[in-house]
This record gives sequence, structure tokens and C-alpha cells, in this order.
Amino acid sequence: MARTFLRFLVATIVGIFVAFALIWIAQYAGGEISPEVYDVETGEILIPAGATVALLVGWFAGTFAGGWLAMRASANPGAGWIVAGAVIGAGLYRAATLGDTWWMIALGVIVPLAAAWMAQRVSATVPATA
Repeated sequence: MARTFLRFLVATIVGIFVAFALIWIAQYAGGEISPEVYDVETGEILIPAGATVALLVGWFAGTFAGGWLAMRASANPGAGWIVAGAVIGAGLYRAATLGDTWWMIALGVIVPLAAAWMAQRVSATVPATA
């Protein structure tokens, strides 16, 4: 029992780490491809569409990879859903602190949920290892 819980816990932590590492890589790449622009007249930072798309791709790829890894390593789909919850929580925190629009907040919930659902479907089709 304790060994199963420890396996679940470690798989979840590693999955969250993988998810956030991939999100960071996607954000970095998006910032390099289309950097933010500071508008001197209004004092706002304008975030281009390319950086937003890179963030959405990062949310999906990070949640999918981290969730799939956590589900496979723990042999329990709950670990992957915890990874998705961590990504959603971080996305909602980002939205609250940066004042994102409603559609960005909605995508911050929908994209990780879709990625976790797909990760669960994929991890269920692969035979579990002992």
C-alpha cells in the first residue's frame, strides 16, 4: 500500500516537473520567435499572437507529456489529472495576475483538460508494464 502511494506521488511530481519544463520551453521559443513589444505611448506590453500560440501549444504539450508520464509511471490515471490541475492552476494564476481576456482564461482550462483526456486515452491503449 505504501509503495503504491509512493509510486503515485513520485510519478505525479515528475509529471508536474515535465509539464512545467515543456511549458517553459514553449514560452521561451514563442518569445524568441515573436518578442513582446513595449508601447511607449500607453505604457503597455503588447504580446504578439505568435507568443500566445506558443503558450497554448506549451499548455497542451506539457500537460499531455507530463500527464501521460504520470499515468504510465503510477499505473493510475489520477496522477495525470493532478498534473492537469497543476497546469490549470498556474494558468488561472497567470490570468489573474496579468489581467488576461476571458477567452484566454477559458483556453487555460480547456486546453489542459483536453490534453489530460487524450493522455489518458493514449496511456490506456498501451499495455502496462510491471
